Amino acid sequence: MHMILSNDPKAYAIMGCAMRVHSTLGYGFLESAYGDALEIEFKKNGIPYVREDTIRIYYDGLPLPTNWRADFTCFDRSYIVELKALRSITKIEWAQVIHYMRATRIPYAMLLNFGRPQLQYDTFDLDKLQAEPAHGAAAKPQI
Repeated sequence: MHMILSNDPKAYAIMGCAMRVHSTLGYGFLESAYGDALEIEFKKNGIPYVREDTIRIYYDGLPLPTNWRADFTCFDRSYIVELKALRSITKIEWAQVIHYMRATRIPYAMLLNFGRPQLQYDTFDLDKLQAEPAHGAAAKPQI
């Protein structure tokens, strides 16, 4: 279900930016502040991204009128980067990211939580998710 960051230079670069943001700002800010800082890091590090990227959702091969806005997509919509500023990531946030991936067919995602003393994160690989059921709460990914 997860990707190994050391095996993926693009995911590793995204995570490096997130770690710099967290080490500089710490925890306790609103999610939007971390998004602003992460955008600066992406620019400084040459990571191609779209912030608040509006993405079409498909159902049974048909586009829905409802769109979803990713906090960030990176590397030409190969990665979803979802930001949180919570005490802890729960099954609700994991399920949200997994559903976004399945509905948009974006192959990788990173869920970053800046709301703790240490950056909390989970990574997701759509190919590894295909063997799991598409409904209900997601199990916690193993990192």
